Amino acid sequence: MTARSKKRRNQNNAIRRTKNKVKELKKLKKMLGFIEEDAGEGKLMDKIKEITAQKKQEEELEQVKQEAIEELIEQETKEYVNQDKFVTVVNPKTKVKHVYNVKTKRDQFGQYPVWYNAKKERMKQRRREGKSVRCRQFRGHRLHFIDRGSNWKALLAK
Repeated sequence: MTARSKKRRNQNNAIRRTKNKVKELKKLKKMLGFIEEDAGEGKLMDKIKEITAQKKQEEELEQVKQEAIEELIEQETKEYVNQDKFVTVVNPKTKVKHVYNVKTKRDQFGQYPVWYNAKKERMKQRRREGKSVRCRQFRGHRLHFIDRGSNWKALLAK
C-alpha cells in the first residue's frame, strides 16, 4: 500500500468516526438509562427493576416447588428403603466399622473392599445383562514379523 492511499484511507476513517460518534454516544446513553425514548409513561430504570423483581419471584417459586417435590420423594422413599442393601463389616485390625452398600460395593468413606476387582465385576455385569464378553484376539501374542494384510499362510506353505 502506498503512502498516499494510506493517508486517504485514514482521512476517510476519521470522517466516518466523527459522523458515527453522535450515533454511538446516543446508543450508549440509551443503554445506560440516561435517555428514555420509548420508555412510555414510566422510567426505564423502573421497568428494569420491575423485570428483575419478577424474575426473582419466579426463581423463588421454582425453588419452593423443587423443595416440595424433593420432600415428597424423600417421604415416599423412606417407606421403601430396605436395610438389606447395606452390610456392616468390622475391620479386626483397626476396629473400624465399614457399612458397605451392596449395589455400589462402596463403604461410607467411598472405598471399595480389599477383595474387590472392578474388571471382574464388569464382566459379571455384562454376563447378567446378556451382552457378550469376548476376549480380544492376539493380545500380546502376535508375531511381529507377520503382516496381517499379507497372505502369510501361503508363504509358509512353500
